[in-house]
Amino acid sequence: MKSYGANNKTGILSKVDSHLEEFRILGYTIIEGVLTNDEIKELKEELDRVYLIQELEIGKELLKDINEVYLARALAAYSDKFAELACKASMMSYVKRILGDYFILHLQNGIINMPIEEHHQSSWHRDLPYQNWVSSEPLGCNIFYCLDDFTETNGGTILLPFSHKVPYLPSEAYIEKHDVQVIAPAGSVVLFDSMLFHKAGYNKSGTIRRGVNSLYGKAILRQQINLPAMMKDPGESNPFNRMLFGFDNRSPDSVVSFRENRMKKKNHQ
Repeated sequence: MKSYGANNKTGILSKVDSHLEEFRILGYTIIEGVLTNDEIKELKEELDRVYLIQELEIGKELLKDINEVYLARALAAYSDKFAELACKASMMSYVKRILGDYFILHLQNGIINMPIEEHHQSSWHRDLPYQNWVSSEPLGCNIFYCLDDFTETNGGTILLPFSHKVPYLPSEAYIEKHDVQVIAPAGSVVLFDSMLFHKAGYNKSGTIRRGVNSLYGKAILRQQINLPAMMKDPGESNPFNRMLFGFDNRSPDSVVSFRENRMKKKNHQ
């Protein structure tokens, strides 16, 4: 490729590099073929099962009152299959390139878009909400698994490219001109910057559209739900899972606990 006056260029050596270039510039990239058909079927069934458990925990009417209907939270705490999905090696290679070697699972939510019903996530938002500022490096990244085909008819997620680079939500006219709808086959992943504005599309089809959204963040971010309080400690033999699910990043209960933790870290260096 010819260029003039460009001293610095991005070197693309692999498909991963290409996807990461899109992620950093556009704010998102679509990676196809991440899940097998068997994995898709299993995860869809598991998502429906977990959602019914959570609906029984609090009641469907209350879920409606608080805009939580058809949304399953903290999936890894309810299902080993989702805990395994949170650690999927092929996707962790992307997260490590984006966030470095130390990060936590900030949230893992299952989104069930019913036909001819507007999901509460159909409003423009960031997954790190109420933050009207941006940073030079990503604070977090989302791995959104498409468990069904994402189409225009069934309301595939709508993204606003480049919006992770501006601290405010652009005008309605700008959004209507520049938003992009995700069209992707089941088994794909939408990898996007957690500060990218997006929303669920409207499902005009006669079928359910399901997805699993996992946000991985810098450890300075507080988890949406306290996963260590809900999950079994993976133990010292699995340091990556301890880090990922936040077992090594809990806030100490006291100054003494804080200093005891520092001593443990020092002894392990």
